[in-house]
Amino acid sequence: MFENDIQDKVKNSNLFEVVYKKDKFLLDGKEYPIGYTSYLAIQEECRFMDNKRVKSLLAFSEDLLQDLTMDKLSYLHKIILSVLNSLKANPFFGIFDYDKYADKLNLLFSDERLEQYMDIYIVYRDNYVVDTAEKADKLDRLIRAFDDFILALSIPKILDNAITQLTSYSSLVFQMTHRIVERGARNKSQLADAFGDFLNNPYLQFTFRTDTQPFKTRATVMPVIENVNGENYIFRKVYYNNLKDFLNTDLFEGYIHGHYLWRCDICDRYFFMTTAHKQLYCSTKNPKYGVPCSYVAKHPEVVKRKMERQKKTDSPYYLLWQKRNDLIRKNKSLGKYDETISAKAKEYIDDRFDEAQINCDYAETQFEKDMEMENIYKAAKEMLDV
Repeated sequence: MFENDIQDKVKNSNLFEVVYKKDKFLLDGKEYPIGYTSYLAIQEECRFMDNKRVKSLLAFSEDLLQDLTMDKLSYLHKIILSVLNSLKANPFFGIFDYDKYADKLNLLFSDERLEQYMDIYIVYRDNYVVDTAEKADKLDRLIRAFDDFILALSIPKILDNAITQLTSYSSLVFQMTHRIVERGARNKSQLADAFGDFLNNPYLQFTFRTDTQPFKTRATVMPVIENVNGENYIFRKVYYNNLKDFLNTDLFEGYIHGHYLWRCDICDRYFFMTTAHKQLYCSTKNPKYGVPCSYVAKHPEVVKRKMERQKKTDSPYYLLWQKRNDLIRKNKSLGKYDETISAKAKEYIDDRFDEAQINCDYAETQFEKDMEMENIYKAAKEMLDV
């Protein structure tokens, strides 16, 4: 009973929406660089996910309809929230707004809704006969709640599919990244060549079914108009009904923009490339040495081996500093800011860049925000007490 309805709901429900803005995407109010899901998915927590809790949830939901009760529905709500709460710690699922989805679940499983769900179950189980106007009115009310009833029953399967799709995507990203690093692919053309070889590899065709178009996606696309710094832009808002479509889209869009993963030659961890396409070492703190790997690389005596030299200009922090320095000079030449404020702005970005070089926690969490032009000029005026 309801199995076909649940399958249809799992297949066709719009689960979440993503807005694509140039080289970034917006999900649940936060922006990420295109292709960033590949970095999240390659983490061990995604590659080797423990799905026992979700499988238990799925088994419980499949047995639920044999003898549905209010208590069982309430318990279903409770364990769904518990599973979602456990997923928050996962690098990938952490990008979703847990509180938003928890609020939606609380509405979906409200006491009023649960009573309606029980009525729906009884109507279908007992072959409800509509022989009075009162019964017709009741049936009409239940029909309006039917969609929510099926959605509530579909959530365990939706979660199970999501975890299966994420682990499969994680494996795909790992294999693809291995070939990118192996080939030394550092630009868009080289990425395209590496991806082409990946698709044509017989073993990978068998593993990921790349010969039968596994990357085909289904989604609803809508244009949205947003004002950015006083100018209107048209962006794409995409409604996804499964995680796989979003992940594959993000991976390929990332390659198109030249965003990809690279493996650090010191710690062997993967880091995400967006602008510094010749960066060799990651900028995260090396747990063994207590400083970023990019710093360790400058001191080969630390690792007791000769390291390939990485240019200063290959650092993503330097590239951001350079962009801001150019803008400060441009704004000064256009007369937007005088020489005094421009000098202080330059002093500020120099100081922030120096801090990012030695403080990896700051570099990862605050540097980019401090280097926004609005914050730069604000800090410059504060330095001058203007």
